[in-house]
Amino acid sequence: MDNLHPLESKVLLALTRQPDAPPTLDQLAASTGLEPSQLSMAVEWLLAKSLIAVQAETVAHIASLTPIGELFFEKYAPIERVLSAAREAGQTGKRLTIQDIQAKEALEPSDVSKAVGTLKKEGAILIVQGGCIESTGRNSATAEAMRSLLQELRSGQRELQSFPEPLRSVLQQHAVKRGNAREPFRIDERVTRSFVLTPAGQEVAEQLSRDGVAEEVSQLTPELLKEGAWRTKRFRKYTISLRAPRIAAGKRHPYREFLDLVKLKLVSMGFQEMRGTLVETEFWNMDALFMPQFHPARDIHDVYFVKNPTHARTIAEPYLTQVTQGDAGA
Repeated sequence: MDNLHPLESKVLLALTRQPDAPPTLDQLAASTGLEPSQLSMAVEWLLAKSLIAVQAETVAHIASLTPIGELFFEKYAPIERVLSAAREAGQTGKRLTIQDIQAKEALEPSDVSKAVGTLKKEGAILIVQGGCIESTGRNSATAEAMRSLLQELRSGQRELQSFPEPLRSVLQQHAVKRGNAREPFRIDERVTRSFVLTPAGQEVAEQLSRDGVAEEVSQLTPELLKEGAWRTKRFRKYTISLRAPRIAAGKRHPYREFLDLVKLKLVSMGFQEMRGTLVETEFWNMDALFMPQFHPARDIHDVYFVKNPTHARTIAEPYLTQVTQGDAGA
């Protein structure tokens, strides 16, 4: 009893009022009036003292829109805009390239590449000679699923399992992941636990119900000393036997250590580390290797996009024609 914090006492008394239906954290917050941070601390303390136990634990995956998703809802997702641009170009007979789409729709190169790759895979568009995009007239299952998900999640969060499999697959594919924050959806894991009193906790709770919760003072203030009120107050006991927090010393990042090790091995084999301004163009780095337009290596994270290049050399023939014909037939 003497070691109980007032917050712990509130939780114990709340649990005695719901013996038949073990409450969750949300229900305890409503019955105790505690802030989430206060309730979490009290519950963890009581668990450590074995005065309460976890009755049940469920895990739910909750889907919601990110700020990018809100933007896609208002202005449509890149895959929808690329497909719409291809259909519009087909109706007007205009040639449409990836650069045209980027300029017209003001989309990130990575978003356009990803959308083009998906649409081509689904047979909704074709990439013809000259790198032009043509609509096949087919619908895109991904674009339709994206619009449906944006509309449903715009009204609020939903459990992932409540979506049918096709929508769930698209949602998971376009959810925020580590290293890729530009996605319209977020999936969070929400753990719900319910709690019950242990036999020891039941005894303490019954004693609290009989004797009541005494008001405790946690800090001796100048006012208490000056007025002499400290003589009638009950001070909370402090545990001085607890270990101090562990301080972890700084160290090199594992990836930095790995890079240094690789460099050391290569240098020891006779290689030389070179530094300079050598930058190769997209043609030789990607196009000449017949790299698909939607390949991840073409993303903005791996490529420098120069608006007005001044040092790139003109691509000589027959290389330009051969690569262009190869890309058109791919």
